[in-house]
Amino acid sequence: MRTPLKASHRPFSVALAEPFTSNTGVTTHVEQRLLVLRWEGLTGYGTARATSAEELDAALPLLEDAGPLELVRTLDRLRSAGVRAPVLCAVDMALHDLLGKRAGLPLHRLLGLDGLPIGLTALSLGAGTDDELRRRGRELAHWPVLKLKLTPQDDGSRAGVLREVYDGRIWVDGNGSWSPAQAVAVARELHRHGVELLEQPVPPGPADRLRHVHENAPLPIVADEDCAGPEDVLRLRGCVTGVNIKLIKCGGLRRAQEAITLARQAGLRVMLGCKTESALGVTAMAQLAPLADHLDLDGHVDLVDDPFRGLRIDRGRLTLPDGPGLGVTPTAPDTTDGEEQS
Repeated sequence: MRTPLKASHRPFSVALAEPFTSNTGVTTHVEQRLLVLRWEGLTGYGTARATSAEELDAALPLLEDAGPLELVRTLDRLRSAGVRAPVLCAVDMALHDLLGKRAGLPLHRLLGLDGLPIGLTALSLGAGTDDELRRRGRELAHWPVLKLKLTPQDDGSRAGVLREVYDGRIWVDGNGSWSPAQAVAVARELHRHGVELLEQPVPPGPADRLRHVHENAPLPIVADEDCAGPEDVLRLRGCVTGVNIKLIKCGGLRRAQEAITLARQAGLRVMLGCKTESALGVTAMAQLAPLADHLDLDGHVDLVDDPFRGLRIDRGRLTLPDGPGLGVTPTAPDTTDGEEQS
């Protein structure tokens, strides 16, 4: 007889210590939804942004009689039913957490990644004033890689402002700010200041936009918003140097692994990224960190009221938790309270 899986979910909000500015606006708080799956005395946690209670309620009946040992079948059922990536991400994360706990192993070890080297993660800087940028650059002089967010008003010279006070590695994220021709000009300016790579310089759309920048820019181009999942990886072959893979975009760890495998086969570099989010989501993505060329896993660093603890970062160096599954633990006893669903 199968052990029934019990689910609950609830919203939660996390605040940033400092407002974060990008070309999409100013972020002071992040709203997320926590999914809790209970099975055979074990508890699995998952989370996602950009999803609603109604979406999770609609998906939960498809989890009946499911368990972590049937993870692939369950996730395939949800995808076939048209469940969106944010909900898939939450379920995938919680099932992987349960699977690791059932095996009594950290997930990265269960996946055979234990002992592989893990690179340094970047820390993102918002698109503030030049004075704010200098201040943050001085404060973070010890951090090995900083990623600078730029807006459509930027011409790339702000990388030089950061370089005035910071000697480390610099990446730039354009968040789709420019036309292909503008992006090439920006890339040339960034190259003058020793920037290592430029992420998503043009709005998402036809891959030829990225191809134009890739073929004319003097530094590597990485697709982010243009790469939602495995299906996009082969489409982007020859149009970029690498792809940024995020759990919420592709629908969880299983799909992320598929995208990583395809990227390797296509000769593309792999960046693993995250949103500004709880340590729960960032720690889940970090389980695959040994498979990446570039890491941008700082989404929880600036939070002041994170309900979970897990991944630790010291001067860009990642330490994965030793606990089974995702290895995350709640920071407060009421973290798992929520709306009970069967």
